[in-house]
Amino acid sequence: MPSVDEILAGSPLAGLRRVSSGGGDRQVALVRLAESFTDLDRAPAASLVILSKFASAEVSDYRLDMALRWGAIHQVAAVAAFSAAPWRPTVTAGDIAGRAGIALISVPAGMDMAGLLQAIMHEIGGDAERALGRAQQGLEAVLAAESSGCGLEELRAAVSHALGTPVEFRPWAGADVLGALTRPAGNGGPGATAAGGLPGAPVAGGIPDGAVAGGLTGAQVVGGLPGGPVAGGAPGARDAGGHHGASGDGRGTPADGLGAEVSAAVVVGETPIGCLVAPGAHGDFGTAVGLVLHSAALTAGRLLDLARHAREMPVRSRSELLAELLMSDSVINEDLLERARQLAIPIGGWHVVVRIEADDLQEAEPDEVQRFELLEAAGQAALQAGAATGGTWYLSRIARAIVLVRVTTSNPGPQAGARAARSAERALQAISARLPSLRFRAGVGAPHEGPTGLRASAAEARGALLAARAALKPAGVAAHDAVGVQRMLMEWYASDTARASVRDQLAPLEKLGPARADTAIRTLAAYLDEQGSIVRTAQKLHLHRNAVANRLRGITELLELDLDDPDQRLALQLACRARLLD
Repeated sequence: MPSVDEILAGSPLAGLRRVSSGGGDRQVALVRLAESFTDLDRAPAASLVILSKFASAEVSDYRLDMALRWGAIHQVAAVAAFSAAPWRPTVTAGDIAGRAGIALISVPAGMDMAGLLQAIMHEIGGDAERALGRAQQGLEAVLAAESSGCGLEELRAAVSHALGTPVEFRPWAGADVLGALTRPAGNGGPGATAAGGLPGAPVAGGIPDGAVAGGLTGAQVVGGLPGGPVAGGAPGARDAGGHHGASGDGRGTPADGLGAEVSAAVVVGETPIGCLVAPGAHGDFGTAVGLVLHSAALTAGRLLDLARHAREMPVRSRSELLAELLMSDSVINEDLLERARQLAIPIGGWHVVVRIEADDLQEAEPDEVQRFELLEAAGQAALQAGAATGGTWYLSRIARAIVLVRVTTSNPGPQAGARAARSAERALQAISARLPSLRFRAGVGAPHEGPTGLRASAAEARGALLAARAALKPAGVAAHDAVGVQRMLMEWYASDTARASVRDQLAPLEKLGPARADTAIRTLAAYLDEQGSIVRTAQKLHLHRNAVANRLRGITELLELDLDDPDQRLALQLACRARLLD
C-alpha cells in the first residue's frame, strides 16, 4: 500500500499539501467521502477520508476535534479538507491528529471531486493500477509540453512532476546540447537568436559585443552519461552503478541491491545528445515510466530539431543574401536591399570584410561533403573568435572561402582595418585549434560604406589574399595595401570580368598543363617586366639566354600575339601579373 506522501506525489494530486507535522508515512488502503463529520465515526482503518466541500467549510468547528478522536480510534490514515488557501488546522485539531498519527491534507477549493477520487483510487489501487494512472498523467504532460513548444528543461520538469518521480537529463560525453535547455525564441522576437543560437543577439542575426555564438542560457548540464540507451535507444534500465538491469521494455529490476534506472535516448535529427533517466523505477511502475520517457524523448528530439531549424534558418538566409551581394556582377537593386531590410542586415552601414581560405583543403580532404563540413566548422570557429573581439559580425560562405563582415552604423575610423586584422588573427587561431591539420590564411579589406562599399571591402580582402599567395608569404593575415599599383591590380583582378579576360588571353598556355603553364607565364612575365631584354630576363630567372629565347619563341607562337604592339604588350603584362596572383 502507498503512503500518504507517496499518494500526494502523483501529478493530479500535486496541488494537495500535507499540513500536519506527521502522518505522511501512514499507509492508505482505500478512500472515503465524508458528507459530514459524523461519517468519520464509521470510516474504516487505513482510509483517506475526504471531507465534502460543505463539511470542509466547518473545519474550525469543535465537531472536527470530536470526529478526529473517532478517526483515531478507527485508525484512519488521513483526513483531507477543501480550502481556498492552505488549510491551517486549529491547535486542538493539530494536537489530536499529531498524537494519533493522522495526516491532515489541504485540497485546493477548485479541485474537481470526481477527478480527485479517481486519482487517489489510481494511487492506492495496487502497483498495476497506480502505474497505469501515472503513465496516463505522464503522457498527458508530454502532449501538453509538445503543444506549448517548450524546451527540454521544461519538458523534463513536467514529466517528472506528472510521474511523481525524479527525471534527469544526462548528456552524452561530447554531445552538443548548447541551447537545448531553454525555450526556443521566436524568429525576430526579443529573444531572437544569432548564429549558433545565442539568445540576446541582435535580431539581424549578428553576434553582439563580447558574445560567443552557441552560448548556453540557464544551468549548463555537465558530465557525460556512461554507456548508452538500452535496446538501441528504446527505453531501458540501468542500476545505479550503470549496469543494465532491464530489458528494452522499460521495466527495471534492482541489481545487486541497487535501485534500477529507466532511460530513453534523446535524438535531435540523427544525432543522439543524451538520455532522459528516471532513477529508482522498477516493476510495473518502471514499465509505465519507460513508456512515458520514450514518448518524452521523441517529443524532446522533435522540439529541439524545430528549435535548431528556427535558429539556423534566419542565419542561413542572411549568409546566402550576403553571398549574393558579394558575388553578383549586377548592380545592387531594390530587391536585394529590401531582402536585406527584411533580414535586418544593416546594409547601409560601414563594412570591413575578412576573407579566410585554406591553402591545402583539396589535398587534406578530397571528399566534397567532408570539405563542406570542415568549412562549416571553421566558419563557426572564426565567427565566435571575431565576436569575442567586439562588434557585430556576420558570416557567409563563397565557394570555399569563409567571409566575415564586421558592421558598424558609423565610420569606424582609420584604425578599423588594423582592428579587423587582429580579429582575423584571433579567427585563424581559433580555426587552427579546431582544425590543426589545415593551413588557413586571411585577407582583410578596408572599411567602406553602403552596399557598394561591402563589395569593395570584399574585393580588397580577396586581393590581399591573392597578393600574399603570389609573394609566397607564409599563411597568416594579409591586410589590404591602400596605395600603389599592386592595389589597382588587385582591385581590377578581383572582378569576375577581369578574371575571365585573363583566362582568355592565357588560355593557350594553360592548355600546356599546370606545371608547364606556370613556367611559361613566369618566363613571359619576367620578359615583359624587363622591357623585352632577353639578357636581363635570363639573369632574373637564372637561365641561359638561349633557353629563354627558345621558351619565348614557343610562347609567342602559342599566343599568336605581336609583342612589338604596345597595347598587346600592356594587356599581356597585366594578364601575367594578375595570373601570378593566384
